[in-house]
Amino acid sequence: MAEETEQTNQQQAAADESNNKNTANQGNESIDSLLKKILYQGIAKANAAKEYVEKAVNGLIGENKVSNEEGKKIVNNFTSGIDSKMKDMEAKIRETISNAIQNVRPATKSEVEELKKRVEALEKIVAGLD
Repeated sequence: MAEETEQTNQQQAAADESNNKNTANQGNESIDSLLKKILYQGIAKANAAKEYVEKAVNGLIGENKVSNEEGKKIVNNFTSGIDSKMKDMEAKIRETISNAIQNVRPATKSEVEELKKRVEALEKIVAGLD
């Protein structure tokens, strides 16, 4: 029983390590790349929805339930609504990324140099203790 538990714990630890590596690899993907993926997916979904509405409206026109002019208005209203929502979504994504970048600021070159100097000084102190 104890051996089974130990084996299960080892398997779980291996799975956790694998998940951590996958998460780290995902973190390497650039913010720009993620933004592009999100926008392209949004555009693809919007185009699919527009095509669906156009087909539905064309069906209504074919059945004489709406006129050509009314059909064009319906499609134009739908398209302008999508364009507006896409612009809003892009602005929100950019704002979120901008806020994230401000909160996670990389160290400047001068800060890195200062830390190197401090580490070197501490190494000298530690070496003197031996």
